Amino acid sequence: MDLSYIDKSVRHLKEEKKTKSKLKKILGFRPKKLSLYQISFIHKSATYINHKGDTINNERLEFLGDAILDSVISDYLFRKYPKFDEGKLTQTRSKLVNTKQLSFYNKLIGVNDFLETHTKTELNKKHLYADALEALIGAIYLDRGYKKTYSFIEKKIIKPTNLENLINTETNHKSRLIEKSQKENFTIEFLTELFDEEKNIFVAKILINNSETSKGFGKTKKDAEQEASYNAMKILNPNYNNGEKNNKSNN
Repeated sequence: MDLSYIDKSVRHLKEEKKTKSKLKKILGFRPKKLSLYQISFIHKSATYINHKGDTINNERLEFLGDAILDSVISDYLFRKYPKFDEGKLTQTRSKLVNTKQLSFYNKLIGVNDFLETHTKTELNKKHLYADALEALIGAIYLDRGYKKTYSFIEKKIIKPTNLENLINTETNHKSRLIEKSQKENFTIEFLTELFDEEKNIFVAKILINNSETSKGFGKTKKDAEQEASYNAMKILNPNYNNGEKNNKSNN
């Protein structure tokens, strides 16, 4: 693959040898094309233009990594749960790769320690971390191929997750919030709009009794409203435990 478009003078996170050593600890292997990984950690807000006039940030790698991640998760779940229908497989995959989960994996792996960002917007950092993890996956794929990428995702994302608990976790926080409002007789209103047109990120605001209570961000209106609903539920009930079905008494 032609990687000539990558500027050899791309900024270093630290001296090359030390960077490779640190990356090896989180990847489980030593990277071959270090510049790919360095680019994967450059958020759009930290974009720079190289001497050729090329724009350098992690958006293209994020696009690739998102597709690879979906492919690997789909393959893994298809093999592990032969009795799941298409709807159940899709729902489980969505729980594994939503922004909140990816942000958690990112911190667990340590990718956020490398992230370079100059953003001053109110965009939730979970999205920056999730995007960086997807970009890293794209870098691994280009550097070491599909098999090595599959292994990384399996070891670093799938295996640390209690899949049975995740499958049995309720993620429809919006429905839970609506049920709570009806039960406790308070009004709720959702105000959802496009927050970042270029990244196609939405922001949802929830007004409870006409007072803004929470916000949420997502790559779809539904995701933004679900995150805002979760945040509202946590404000209304600090014991709200990720919406688990067996914790209905908390609501």
